[in-house]
Amino acid sequence: MEPFSSFRQITFALSIIASLTGSFVALSPPNPSTSTTPRTGDFLRRIGITSKHAAKIVLAPISVLALHASALAFYAPDIPPFMLGYGSENGLNKDLITWSASTSVPICLILLVGVPLRLMSYSYLGTNFTFALAEPDRLTTTGIYRYVQHPSYTGLSAIMVSTIALFVRFDGAVCCWIPPSLYPAARKLWFVAAPVFIAVGLLGVKMRVKQEEEMLKGTFGRKWEEWHARTPRFLPWLF
Repeated sequence: MEPFSSFRQITFALSIIASLTGSFVALSPPNPSTSTTPRTGDFLRRIGITSKHAAKIVLAPISVLALHASALAFYAPDIPPFMLGYGSENGLNKDLITWSASTSVPICLILLVGVPLRLMSYSYLGTNFTFALAEPDRLTTTGIYRYVQHPSYTGLSAIMVSTIALFVRFDGAVCCWIPPSLYPAARKLWFVAAPVFIAVGLLGVKMRVKQEEEMLKGTFGRKWEEWHARTPRFLPWLF
């Protein structure tokens, strides 16, 4: 392996691990949830998404794929057959195990947008940031909350979509695990399932935002309404 190629692959492999680690930290609850449900209800609590173990359960299979992709990148282009698995027969996309537009964009979205937004939200809200809805003791309108109402959900959406694009594509590490006889059908199924999964995730975010805003309005009244009227929900100056 040429020195430049080696450096390129090593930095990519490390970026994969950094993205996985950052996502795990950003999706782990910073504070324990209370047992009291607000009057507005809590859809995510009801289906168990706010559990402290939810992130571990969701990220466990993704972690396997991410670590596999990192190993493939580290050894590329001379990947050992035992590590490649069925990848050769199923057409492993080499752009997904090196720096390319297909990998650079989601990695940047995770490390430069998703994770920082989540961690800034944790920092500014302090003990008021819990995965299960709970009435806060103050309305935070400074820092990142001066520019956007729900930075944590913007970060969550960026991590969710980018993680799927980076680790769960069927021409990436996934194809190394599926026997060629099953691969065509599995890939077609994923083309249908992936958009549905993303849509369900974004719908869950929408429902949570609605319940959270109802709770904040009921708790802080006019003060929240004034902040809500002048502050974009998800993207500064845009949306």
